[in-house]
Amino acid sequence: MKNFKLILSIIIIFVVFVCLYYFTPIKGNFDKTLITISTFVFTICAGFFISRQGSRYSEIRKSISNIDGNFSSLYRSSGHLGIETQEKMGQLIKIYYKNILESKLWNYNLTHKTTTLTDLHKLLDSVTRGTLSPIENIAASRVMLSLGNIQLERKNLVALCEERVPFFQLITTYFLSFTLLFALFVAIPSNHLLVESFLKGVFSTSVIIILILLKQLDKLELFEGIIGEHSARDVIDIIDNKK
Repeated sequence: MKNFKLILSIIIIFVVFVCLYYFTPIKGNFDKTLITISTFVFTICAGFFISRQGSRYSEIRKSISNIDGNFSSLYRSSGHLGIETQEKMGQLIKIYYKNILESKLWNYNLTHKTTTLTDLHKLLDSVTRGTLSPIENIAASRVMLSLGNIQLERKNLVALCEERVPFFQLITTYFLSFTLLFALFVAIPSNHLLVESFLKGVFSTSVIIILILLKQLDKLELFEGIIGEHSARDVIDIIDNKK
């Protein structure tokens, strides 16, 4: 639904541009060199920011996958500490993912107070008091290792969430895009010229799409679902013995 609305909006923007270029009688001696300069500078700025935000998006997906993998490993290792312990840990882990899936916020556990890791530590502490068999010692160590890895990845996610495009740089990109669109509008005649209006409409819409892409990457809303949704459901399926 979200992608459909976006595609529909882009089509409407394209039609508006074509009609604007086709019916607006603008004539003037405008130096077309400005189009070249504006295009060059806009491409550099937008390309750099999109590349950086794309890398940030990939790093966040990787950290989320690492968290999911550690939760899966933690759950499986806890089976050596007893069925009851494994079931309790499974329930705590499911609460962690339930909050994400129900709120549709991949960063729910970063922006809201949760006690999942604390509760897991307390549960592990309660079941490891006393004498443990060698395999139970190994399992407890692996659970602790997974909890430590999750905490590290969580801190990494907090840092990545803060790496947004600065407001001044975002405004600069918008200003350059406006300059480019204005230069294109004035420099190339298109009044009652269908082909020219169509080509100018395609180019102008492409500039808008680049701005939308940059904004979506900055807000981490590039795809239809939430980041790591399938991975989260996979962990729940493991706990529910579906995998």
